[in-house]
Amino acid sequence: MTLPFRVFGYRQSRKTPHVCARCLEWAPDGGAIIPLSILFADVRGYTTLTESLAPTMVPALLNRFYDVASRVLLRHEAVLGQIAGDQVMGLFVPGLSGRDYARKAVAAAAALLEAVGYRTSTGPWLEIGVGISTGEEFCGNVGGGGFKDFTAVGDVTNTAARLTARAAAGEAIVDAQTRTAATGFSFSSGDLVTLKGKSAPLQVFRLALDPAVLRDGVERR
Repeated sequence: MTLPFRVFGYRQSRKTPHVCARCLEWAPDGGAIIPLSILFADVRGYTTLTESLAPTMVPALLNRFYDVASRVLLRHEAVLGQIAGDQVMGLFVPGLSGRDYARKAVAAAAALLEAVGYRTSTGPWLEIGVGISTGEEFCGNVGGGGFKDFTAVGDVTNTAARLTARAAAGEAIVDAQTRTAATGFSFSSGDLVTLKGKSAPLQVFRLALDPAVLRDGVERR
């Protein structure tokens, strides 16, 4: 963002550099029901990991994870969601990510797994799992007590969180709506699973991280 815009009080949003802070953090409370994809990524075995590391090493490792995840999500035009302990959240909305927002969420998942070292000769420097759900829910500024945050709340977010919890280390699991929209990627055949809090079984798909496929789903030449 150029200097003249800063002079008039405009700043890049900390959630995404593609828009100004007035559009997100400084916007009034409230929002709207919109189509979107929600991505969660969290650390596997976090409790065991913290027990095995010196106290000074834990924040350094998590900060590295936050930094890498944030860079990957922003590169794929996500809005950064809440960072809570061992978990990061990305919101992919049409107004910022484009009409192929669900596909960009899957591309971000593949890129994040690659960024932490999966499918490399050295292996991952941190074990993580990823979950993505697509649908419609409330997105906007929520909060209270003088604090507010731009985020999404509802069934899509809850489903993405449940899928993330189900993913094994090195896996990205998506729901059927995400799978349909994510052209150019390969997935395992759908499994019917029962997620905690869901009244009916859900069909889920695991992203195939084929070495012949780039992080954006384009075949290598």
